[in-house]
Amino acid sequence: MKPETSAELRGLVREVLREALAGRAGQAQGSESVRIGSDADLQAFIGRLAGPGVIDAVRAGRLRFTLERTNTAAAPAQVATGVADILEGVVSEQLVAALAGKGTLRLGATAVLTPLARDKARKLGLKLERRG
Repeated sequence: MKPETSAELRGLVREVLREALAGRAGQAQGSESVRIGSDADLQAFIGRLAGPGVIDAVRAGRLRFTLERTNTAAAPAQVATGVADILEGVVSEQLVAALAGKGTLRLGATAVLTPLARDKARKLGLKLERRG
């Protein structure tokens, strides 16, 4: 590669990085956390979007919404048959321990069983079933 091409390429990369980092800093300042856990929360969020200039700010990248993270995972519904309802998402060791009385754990298509959860299920004698 010619030295002038290399310097030109470096300049372009620096420019792109500068723009990207400036955009990221702008988004962090214009970021709002949103919790949607009920129909009322959803209606409140829609009302926020309908406010003056909000949609334009989102489209221009000046405002960004993020989902509020919660550490509480709802335990899946359990039925009296000795089989837990289909589990989705990350299945942790704590969740498996909470379902210790069930004979079978049904894992949904998107369920991810952590290695510790697999070991815990084995120790508790729980059968694991993968659903389609």
